[in-house]
Amino acid sequence: MKVAGVITEYNPFHNGHKYQLEQIKRQTSADYIVVVMSGDFVQRGEPAIIDKYERTRMALLSGADLVLELPSVFATASAEFFAGGGVSVLKNTGVADMLCYGVESVDHELTKLVAGVLKNPPAEYSASLARLIQRGMSFPAARSRALCECFQDNYDISLEKLDTFIASPNNILAIEYEKALIDCDIAGFPIQRIGEGYHSTDSTSEFSSATAVRGVISTVYNTANHLTVNSSNTSQFGNLTVLHTLMPADCAKILTHCISNGHIVFPDAISDLLYYRLISERNEGYEKYSDCTKELSAKIVKNIYKYESFTQFCNLLKSKNLTYTRISRVLTHILLGIENDDFNICMDNPYLRILGFKKSSGELMHLLKKRASVPIITKVADAPYELISKDIFAADLYGRLCHSTYNEFTHGIVII
Repeated sequence: MKVAGVITEYNPFHNGHKYQLEQIKRQTSADYIVVVMSGDFVQRGEPAIIDKYERTRMALLSGADLVLELPSVFATASAEFFAGGGVSVLKNTGVADMLCYGVESVDHELTKLVAGVLKNPPAEYSASLARLIQRGMSFPAARSRALCECFQDNYDISLEKLDTFIASPNNILAIEYEKALIDCDIAGFPIQRIGEGYHSTDSTSEFSSATAVRGVISTVYNTANHLTVNSSNTSQFGNLTVLHTLMPADCAKILTHCISNGHIVFPDAISDLLYYRLISERNEGYEKYSDCTKELSAKIVKNIYKYESFTQFCNLLKSKNLTYTRISRVLTHILLGIENDDFNICMDNPYLRILGFKKSSGELMHLLKKRASVPIITKVADAPYELISKDIFAADLYGRLCHSTYNEFTHGIVII
């Protein structure tokens, strides 16, 4: 039996994801696909557009066989910890033979070469990185420049090729996956992406990005007032017909149902909750929270009375050396109470949280129970609370935002 793993967000699931799952089956001859998916908050540092159970349903209806939750501590982290956490989950299943990931261009050797440099950075790379950050560069930009300088001195490779390769968000994740796979029994397997780029907002392509799909939804949904679309008024759904060209039919049906019932969540939905949290702790500062430096903590305190909304505050705080995404992650960590020590705690106390599976995956589930090296959680009530407390808290907050009638203790596993 051959099992392929995927680490993803599906925010939401679209045609590009369907294509990837089909290519995994075709190119690897995998019998089963195990998906490790972000929960209710995602790597960009914001709430997912629909809840993790509906996204799990989308995945299972579109080719996945088992969906496991990526703990919120890792799901909202930088690419390094997002990838490391995901690989850790796959490794702990004991069943994954390979990790498949999307890339803009398949150059597995270059991906592994860059991963090796980042895993064991040469002194000149570390010195260049520190120098460039000190000059005011953001970490992503400084890392790219430092890598180019390092490769220019030590490797026979075109700097233009390397710079283009590193500039892609998907390739950056691929590098982090390969770095996390070093000294691991799981093999990396790159899959060529098709369609629009990660940040593209073009919704006219069959293979539009998740960003574009979210953009389509936002045009028909009042994000400021979080209005519920009246399902009896079909004219209000006019713009949503495009969803059927951007995602599989089953997924479009699920998403349309979520929209019609007011279960959609946009980034600014967390604005009031976040402001309360920031005001409550402004005297202590925010350095204890993951990714928050002393300087950023001071900047938040200094500007707190200019706060209008989550996205407005992120834009207000961003600068040449602080990206929007870095700030949004920090603010989300503050909201969710994710502190610096939580990464180590999560790594030292791992678990496998099953969100859903297919009835036809009995052989896979049997093998998982036999080989898993950590506790398998199928029922939250039976799990040690301290292990999943962060995930429960994140889900509780999200449940209020999406008007869910369920909570983590009453929502069952999705079975297709």
